[in-house]
Amino acid sequence: MENEGMFRELIENSDDIIIVTDKEFRIRYISSSVHKVFDVEPVSMLRRNIFDFVAREKQESWKHCLDETPHSVVDEVEFKVQHGEKRYFDVHVSNLLDHYKVQGLVLKLHDITQTKQKQEELLRSNQQLDQVIYKTTHDLKAPLMSALGLVKIAETAPIEEKDRYISMIKKSLLKLDSYIEEMNNFFRNDKLALQREKINLNELLASELENLKNLHHGDRVKVSLQGNSDIAWYSDLIRVKTVVANIFSNAIKYQDLQKQNPFIKIVANVTEEFCDICIEDNGIGIDPEYKEKIFDLFFRGTDQSQGTGLGLFIVKDTIERLKGTIEVRSEKGKGTAFRIRIPNQLHQSLEVE
Repeated sequence: MENEGMFRELIENSDDIIIVTDKEFRIRYISSSVHKVFDVEPVSMLRRNIFDFVAREKQESWKHCLDETPHSVVDEVEFKVQHGEKRYFDVHVSNLLDHYKVQGLVLKLHDITQTKQKQEELLRSNQQLDQVIYKTTHDLKAPLMSALGLVKIAETAPIEEKDRYISMIKKSLLKLDSYIEEMNNFFRNDKLALQREKINLNELLASELENLKNLHHGDRVKVSLQGNSDIAWYSDLIRVKTVVANIFSNAIKYQDLQKQNPFIKIVANVTEEFCDICIEDNGIGIDPEYKEKIFDLFFRGTDQSQGTGLGLFIVKDTIERLKGTIEVRSEKGKGTAFRIRIPNQLHQSLEVE
């Protein structure tokens, strides 16, 4: 009896879920660890048929395997728990129907959710990397070949035309530089550990606007900036700059050239909990059918699109790494507003994943 009590205590304190059924496959014992995982009381599971929880496509194969030597099944299953969250388990089912004491099935469920998520993340990263490599080699080739072609023409052009060709070459090389910078941001965002630094929000916004003022008719866009700097804000400076620069760049590139008074309005507010930034423009806006796709990898929603299509993908990915959120409101022909909320790490160290 002492050994039996010790064995039961070990099971009850294990993270694995142990289930024992009767001959009709009804649950007659389930370890208390089920409460931690599924937030249900073990007693509420008693008398339930175990196959009620097994996917229909697996039921027959399980039963078939249990009829054969060695009378066991090893499988991987997926369950939805609280708030629709998915959890994954390795399940080992032993057929002890002929055992004089058990006379049923014994199941052990081992939680492999973290391992599964890491596998899926690795697969997703590899797929993204394949796309990036293919897209990069394709998109970098165009401005490079353009520049080389212009160099060849310029070599034999009359003196009075050389300046024009030099200007065209410069434009191609700047485009090439823009592609390389977006690639750099993409890989840097994925590889660098998160940092915790004090950020002067007004200085950051003003600096990024200054860097972009000569971009794509940026000098004709009126910019207004409102913000408070009374409370210190701590976050990852490089990543915040990446977010802000990409959204500012989009606001300038996709301004409506038909409008007389293009503008970008920036309202920023820092509290002890969050930094909220709203960036609004009166540019060409986003077609409703594309609104849900703008953060997808390599998505371009307009013929006016320039660059690799990585910008807003990087923005969303970066904000998620900072545990923040981003919302977009847009109307085609009227403009777009991005609302960003990033936690203030004023009182704690930044969590590094």
